[in-house]
Amino acid sequence: MSNKPKQKIGSQYIGAGELPLFLPDIDVYFKNDTDGARRLVNELASLGVTTLKGAILHDAEICLPMGDTGYYVPGKGVRTENYRAVIERHVVPLETFRRIYSEARDKGLELVLSVYDEAGIALALELDSAALKIPSSNITHAPLIRDAASTGLPLIIDTGRSTMNEIERAVGWARDAGVKVLIIEHSPPGPPAPVNTFNLNMMTALGENHDCYDGLSDHFMGIDMMLVAAARGADVIEKGVCLDRTENDIDIAHALPISQVGNALEKIELFHQSLGSRERVLPADRPRPPDRMCVVAAVDLPAGTPITRSNVRFAFPPLGIGSENWDSLDGRPVHRFVPAGQPLQDDDL
Repeated sequence: MSNKPKQKIGSQYIGAGELPLFLPDIDVYFKNDTDGARRLVNELASLGVTTLKGAILHDAEICLPMGDTGYYVPGKGVRTENYRAVIERHVVPLETFRRIYSEARDKGLELVLSVYDEAGIALALELDSAALKIPSSNITHAPLIRDAASTGLPLIIDTGRSTMNEIERAVGWARDAGVKVLIIEHSPPGPPAPVNTFNLNMMTALGENHDCYDGLSDHFMGIDMMLVAAARGADVIEKGVCLDRTENDIDIAHALPISQVGNALEKIELFHQSLGSRERVLPADRPRPPDRMCVVAAVDLPAGTPITRSNVRFAFPPLGIGSENWDSLDGRPVHRFVPAGQPLQDDDL
């Protein structure tokens, strides 16, 4: 469980044993389906989610026309495609983002937005975003990290497929630019990566090593890794969310259908609550539990008989002097007759 001081991201606290801030990421999975984006926003708001995670990917020119990327399609394996073509079908005009995210704010949702350029940062500030995120693809983008950190907003840095040196360097850029609240997300590989490559211990280590908040950007097919993260005291948990029956595309394999979000929220809270306190808290006036042993005369003990291990035994429930007091009993004489089978009492000594 996090021992870091409490810190607000928007209206919700993170750190110091707080429930992880759940970031349902609609990203740009909806592409040009703005009605679909609105359905996602409406459904998340109805589930009581406090914060909407999104992205501002509005310009295909951030990707050159040459070069391929690959992504997993369940049942079909890894599909290879021109990277620019993937970007082109996902970019959304700035004005469309402005409408979608403004409507989300009107429904009481706070925003955490991934940014790719200066225009994205400007729109996020205009929309009063609670935090900014540097996607893992931009962990080597020094100007973008510095610009985002210098806004004064909490900053999330995603670390997917980055080296430890790249992470340390990005943290340095953010801190040199004056970032006040820093969250580093562990970002395991996506499907079909085996579970033993998820290394969720790294999530906690990133927070400890960089003296900041930590979280999970989940790429598992299902909710299991989110629950492990909650049980490890993650400060934030981010998970892609899409409409049910969304057509296969990049990152859809590990996105959570909107119909499953409610169950995920309940499970995250359940696993978080199980962490509880670092110490056992019991009422001061609790009765002694019945499954504690007391000291019992194994044979008749005439007055003056020293108490030894050979003439007593131990038994439930604690109807006399407790076994925890043995050191003070060993060798002491009883001052009156104690019959066999009788628990020793304080006034027998």
